[in-house]
Order: sequence, then C-alpha cells, then structure tokens
Amino acid sequence: MRVSAIMTRDLILVSPDDSVEIAVDLLRRRGVRHLLVAKKNRLVGIVSDRDIKRALDPRKTRKKLLGIGGLYFLLEPILVREIMTHDPVTIGPGMSAQDAALIMVAERFGALPVVQKGETVGIVTETDLLRYFAKSANAQATKNAHARKSKSASPA
Repeated sequence: MRVSAIMTRDLILVSPDDSVEIAVDLLRRRGVRHLLVAKKNRLVGIVSDRDIKRALDPRKTRKKLLGIGGLYFLLEPILVREIMTHDPVTIGPGMSAQDAALIMVAERFGALPVVQKGETVGIVTETDLLRYFAKSANAQATKNAHARKSKSASPA
C-alpha cells in the first residue's frame, strides 16, 4: 500500500511567526498531534504536541516567567519557529506504508510530511499507519479463517 492511500490530505498549517497559543488551539480544536509549519506556502517545519509541552515546561523555558504560588505565567509569547523542527524529513506519496513506518520507527518520528514536486500534499502519522496495519492484519486473519473453514469442509 502506498502512502498516498493512507495519508491525511486535510493539512493543518501554522506560520513560524504564530504563537504557541495558536498552535495549541489548533491541536485541540482539530484533535491532532502534529502541525505543519509553512511560510509562503512552503514547508519549513513541523511542530508536535510534545514540542509544545516541552516549550511550556517552566523548568526548561528560556522565556521570562512570573511565578505566583506554584503557577507560572509567561511574560512573553513563545513562537512556533522557536520550537519547531526545521526542514523536516519528508517522503513522497509513492513510498510504501512499510517504508514510511520503518523511517518513523528508526528516527522516532510521530509523523512525516508528504511532498510531491515541492508541494506538501499530505501528512502520514502513526495513527494512519496503525489504522492501515490493523486493517491489513484483520483482513489477513479473516482470509486465513475462511481458508481453514474451506479446507475442513472439503471431503478427504
């Protein structure tokens, strides 16, 4: 199966100059864990919910914080460009789902942007691949069950 058959085509884009607050809002509203970062319709990065969690950790941020009774408030915004992965690894829509999965496992990526002729045409995520492999495994199990049933029903 090719990536083009399982990728998500409905792209959710943010600008590198957007605040992390905008990115968090998009992640929540759209129910996704990755956002593609584009500037002038060109892919320049990817940001994940994990990137955002790390950026908002008061012990790790380089931004000015105001701490009041255990609560921390950012005194300046964090921008997407500060936390995104720049120039992400991309794949083509013709790549097999298996090869995409191998890259994601080897590199510990949760998603890969899909690019064709310089244009971002989709994104394939862990969820897309799990859904595909689970469906394939279920189809194979059903096929094997039918084969066993046919074999046992035939006269010896």
